[in-house]
Amino acid sequence: MMARAIRLAVSLPLWLAALALFSMMVLTFFDVVARSMMDAPIPGAAEITEILLAGIVFLALPVTSLCDRHISVDLIDTFIPDAVLRWRDIGVNLVFGVLLWWPVAAGWKSAIRTLGYNEVTLYLRIPVGFIMLFISVGLAVGATAMILRSLLLAFRPQLLHAIDATSAT
Repeated sequence: MMARAIRLAVSLPLWLAALALFSMMVLTFFDVVARSMMDAPIPGAAEITEILLAGIVFLALPVTSLCDRHISVDLIDTFIPDAVLRWRDIGVNLVFGVLLWWPVAAGWKSAIRTLGYNEVTLYLRIPVGFIMLFISVGLAVGATAMILRSLLLAFRPQLLHAIDATSAT
C-alpha cells in the first residue's frame, strides 16, 4: 500500500513533466515547419515554450530532490566512510531544504503582487502571476522533499531505499 502510494506520488509529476516536454517538442517542430515552409510562425509559440519549460523544471524538482537525483560531483566520496556520508547527506538536504524556503516566500510574494497588477504575457495574454505561483508551489514542494529526505535518511533509511527503487523504474 505504502509502496504503491509512493510510486504514484513519484511517477505522476514525472509523467506530467514528460507530457510537457513532448508538447514542447511538438510545438517547436510545427513552429519551425510553419516558419520555414509557409513563413507563418505559430503566434505565441515562444511564450508557450517558456511556460512548458517552467512546468518541466518545477514538476520534476520535487522528485529530483526526494530521490537525490541532483547532479553531484563525488571525487572524494570513495575515501569517506559511509556513516560520515550519511550524516553529510542529512545535513546538506536539511540545510538546503530550509534555505529554499526563502526563494519560495519571495516568489510567492512577487506572484501575488504580479496578480494584483494583472500582468499578462505579451501575445497570449496569460496571467504571469499564475505561472509564478506554480513555480513557487513547485519550489516549495521541492524544498519540502529535501527536508523529508533528510528526515528519512536520519530516521527511516529503509523507506528511503524503497522510494529510490520506485523512482528508478
